[in-house]
Amino acid sequence: MSAYATDMLGSALFLLMAEKNIRKVTIDELAARAGVGRATYFRNFSSKEELLTAYLVRQWRAYEKGHRLKELAFSNPQRALRYFEFCLSLRTENDLMIEQGRTDAILAAFETIVSDADLGREGSYEAAFLAYGLYGMFITWARKGWNETPREMAALVAGHLLGGAVG
Repeated sequence: MSAYATDMLGSALFLLMAEKNIRKVTIDELAARAGVGRATYFRNFSSKEELLTAYLVRQWRAYEKGHRLKELAFSNPQRALRYFEFCLSLRTENDLMIEQGRTDAILAAFETIVSDADLGREGSYEAAFLAYGLYGMFITWARKGWNETPREMAALVAGHLLGGAVG
């Protein structure tokens, strides 16, 4: 998948989703808004959901690199904190996907991110447990209005799931 296509088409799709439901967004108008040809979309994606997932994964990988998260174990509470900070940083996009019934794209992104499937790794039971658990907490947090801070959400993970505290 082309990083350029993912960035351009993903950004354009979210702009269009703010204007109308994703079901009404045509590939022609998506490509035009992104400034790319239709062929670029079809060469890289089989659906708008696949594009949403790829865009979220790409955004996470940039965030992860900028915060050096690969240096932290999954069990490190700081990793959970950064995860919830990231989710909040994409609140507008997440709210659009939830409102328009595209939570499968979010879950697919979580599965990819936690398992590192996009980096050529095979999923594990631990990765599946973490992806689905974090997704469940995230979606509940978002649907309840994002009332808790990322630190409070990370403390829930650390205290109940990881047995530690957020530093």
